[in-house]
Amino acid sequence: MEDDNVKPVREDDPSEEMWSVYMNQVEKHNRVLVECWKADMNSILIFAGLFSASLTSFLVESYRTLSPPSPDPNQANLALVLQLVLSQSSGLNYTIPALVSSNSQQPTVPATSALICNTLWFLSLGFSLCCALSATLVDQWARNYILATESRPSLHKRARISAYLHRGLRRFQMNTVVEAIPTLLHISLLLFFAGLVEFLRPINVAISNLMLGVLLLCGSLYLTVTLLPIFYSNCPYYTPLSGFWWRILRAVGAVGQRDCGEAAGPTFASMAEAREVDATEISQDRDERDFEAMRWTLSTLPEDSELGPFLGMIPRLVGGFDYSAKILLHKLLNHGDHTIGLQYRIPRLLGSCTEGHLTLTLAHSRATTCLHAIWSLTMMAVPLSVPFTPASRDTLAFDEETLNHIRAAKTQIPSVADCADSTASVVARSLLDMFTDMATALEDELASFLRTSHWLTLRPLPTRDLEWAARRSPLVTKKLRQHTHALEQLLSSAENPTTPVFYVVTEALWKSTEDLFEVVGILSSGGLTEEGRALSSEALEYVRTFQRLLNEAGLSLTLNYVSTLVRSPSLPHEAFNTLRRLFIKIRGSLSPFPPSLQSQLVMCLDEALEQHPSRGTRLPASIINILLGLSGSALDDPGCAMKARGIINHYFNALPIPTTRDEALKAISHLDSVLPLDTRSSGLIADLLGAHLYANTKLERKRTDDSPLILSPTPGVEALFKAG
Repeated sequence: MEDDNVKPVREDDPSEEMWSVYMNQVEKHNRVLVECWKADMNSILIFAGLFSASLTSFLVESYRTLSPPSPDPNQANLALVLQLVLSQSSGLNYTIPALVSSNSQQPTVPATSALICNTLWFLSLGFSLCCALSATLVDQWARNYILATESRPSLHKRARISAYLHRGLRRFQMNTVVEAIPTLLHISLLLFFAGLVEFLRPINVAISNLMLGVLLLCGSLYLTVTLLPIFYSNCPYYTPLSGFWWRILRAVGAVGQRDCGEAAGPTFASMAEAREVDATEISQDRDERDFEAMRWTLSTLPEDSELGPFLGMIPRLVGGFDYSAKILLHKLLNHGDHTIGLQYRIPRLLGSCTEGHLTLTLAHSRATTCLHAIWSLTMMAVPLSVPFTPASRDTLAFDEETLNHIRAAKTQIPSVADCADSTASVVARSLLDMFTDMATALEDELASFLRTSHWLTLRPLPTRDLEWAARRSPLVTKKLRQHTHALEQLLSSAENPTTPVFYVVTEALWKSTEDLFEVVGILSSGGLTEEGRALSSEALEYVRTFQRLLNEAGLSLTLNYVSTLVRSPSLPHEAFNTLRRLFIKIRGSLSPFPPSLQSQLVMCLDEALEQHPSRGTRLPASIINILLGLSGSALDDPGCAMKARGIINHYFNALPIPTTRDEALKAISHLDSVLPLDTRSSGLIADLLGAHLYANTKLERKRTDDSPLILSPTPGVEALFKAG
């Protein structure tokens, strides 16, 4: 039998979680509001107490002037004595009319200055005491408000009571009342100074006028401080009357309005809202303020080790939609001051991770933060509002020195290897892009000169003579051939384009190209001669060769990164976005690639499409799509095209999603266009040959392990091509 005395347990209100969100916000707001009220009221109480005590001492002296002076008894007795003496000596009843009349004409009304002074001072004392009483009441109201909103144990009851009382605050204008209390004290102080002027007027006119000047000066300053924040939102000055005058001026349309097309209407409900909008709305002034603030922040962090928290938020800013933040990062990145510019400080901080002074955990954390920041800043798309600047060393954020730091971090901190690979790849791609852009501009300049005999840009006057240019020409062309051969050797040896030595050779080749361009400019300064035309054509060919080598380096960089993806047990940092960044530049090129790179691409495609227990393929579908697109645009060698077609056919049914299969069909269509016509017309022969070449690829890949695969057409393929 159930006990009737046991009360049923009430289930929790299902709205508790909803009200918890509200209470988290409103409690913070209430605490801040009440703390501000208490701090203001405590200050008012202290000042009002001291001021009232000082004012009372003045009133003790001044209130006496309000009563007429009482007659002097000694003077009256003296008058009677004189009257008796005179009457006895003359036998007559003689009076002293002057003395008696003077006593009878004593003033009964206080002086005007005394009335004015005491009136002002008593009013001042009254306002001061009212201010102190109001401050005491506000302090009590604040305590009661917090007690009422936080004393209930039930969350939803506290929330509803808080909402109920908060509406009361708005309804009865509690904030306005609290802001008006200091006004009483200000009025009291001004009344005291005015009374002091009248108090001193009967005593000394000069001192009274001096105090009047002080009063006018203080009043003018008070009026100025009251009006300044109305018209300048960022003005730090403020008085309790500022809000009052702001409402009056807003009512007449002088402030608080924004242009809205042809009509203007009030949009700000308070000065605080106007200030908030002026401070946060998107504008050029806001961007300049942000940059000034962040520049000051970095200048106060002189030690690179203090940059960690600042660098940690860079990836989120770059990945967000706030273009103002990206403009700010772009300015900080390219700042010329080495104590502020991120392009100097981040590599230095990364280099400190490999000096051996840090623990492995701290070195890993700092290196990861630096690598993520470098990757994000290198990948950052600069908004269109940033003025365009031609590619050069001055506009490059990170260079070969950064690659050195990345390689050192990867070697000494193996736990950051995957992140280091992604970061080194995008930094290397930015270096290649810089050289490519400069070479393209030089190609356009030379091609236009050969067509029109005029330079696209105004050329400076030559500092060397024709004889020097004629002697210099064969030396420069010899250097060009040597550096071109050195770069070709690096590419053929499968040297990773993320190594700094690769860009040392590339830089030397570019310098030689610029030297030849200078020689061409000197020789053609007097007009385009036959010798100048021949040298210009030769320079143009060298520039195009340089572009071809840069494009091959870009493909090699992409394939090396794909090999890293295949070997890595987990995908590196931002693998898809990194590969897409490398792929975009490769896809835009139409120049043919050497068979060695095409064979390496076939090998990467085979490894990427291999079966994986959980994903279906070794790499995700997004990366597979990039590889299929690259295979469909970069392969033009028939043997490599046939092998790639066989690989795609072999794994076609295992491709993860329909979009990947669509990309595979596009790649097959392109590869079919590369193969000889007879091979394309015989589907059976093509499939058999594709399967044979696919098996060939697998065997060769197992033999070479992680080394780049260089394939050559098999004898059967050559015979088939010859027969076709």
